[in-house]
Amino acid sequence: MQGDSAIQSDEATRLLRSVAEQLKMPLSTIARQAELGQLTGDVKLPDLAAIRTHAAAALTLVDSYLLGLQLLQEQASLLLEPISVSSLLVDTAHQLEGFAKEHNARLELRIAGRYEPVMAHAAGLRSALLSLGYALLEGYPMESGGHLTLAVHRTPHGIVTGLYGTYEHLSAETWRKALALQGEASRPLSALSNTGAGLFVADTILRAMATRLRVGKHLHQQGLATTLQPSQQLRFV
Repeated sequence: MQGDSAIQSDEATRLLRSVAEQLKMPLSTIARQAELGQLTGDVKLPDLAAIRTHAAAALTLVDSYLLGLQLLQEQASLLLEPISVSSLLVDTAHQLEGFAKEHNARLELRIAGRYEPVMAHAAGLRSALLSLGYALLEGYPMESGGHLTLAVHRTPHGIVTGLYGTYEHLSAETWRKALALQGEASRPLSALSNTGAGLFVADTILRAMATRLRVGKHLHQQGLATTLQPSQQLRFV
């Protein structure tokens, strides 16, 4: 038990370092835009929208980090409930819309067919997907017209949900190394232009639900996904 506590403490410290470094980017953007508006006396609505979008991303990262630590501590007694992953993806896409526009990207939903609820922690899964979306949009520079796909599909191992794009340099090996280097390197995932803190926070939350964030492919796109188990309580006929 003491060894587990030490491991969790070390992990929390490394994760906190990633989060702290990551927060510098949106907060710097907010500060610059606010300062410019103050100097010129001309704060336009698009500027306010950008400030609000970056502030929301920063707050989401902090909230998700705190939730991840809480769920890890409660993991042994964590109660999972049936969740509609399709509805959750729709909500996530809606929340990411403004941030995607800021990064010249568009979002695409791929929900083919009907899916029974999965067993998950509702707030945790929502935070994990949102943190994942923010991290991928901010960390991977996209050309105009690039898109991030939020998808769900069925496999023999369960229902897979993830976010995918044209991330050619993302592989299982680079992801494994990034997990080992989080909090120790400024860019643990070389293909990422930021610290990737949102990815690590998402993985922390998912591990509390006995699953992991992993590299996956879906319809010729590469990304990060997780496998969730269908609820036995409700099933579509």
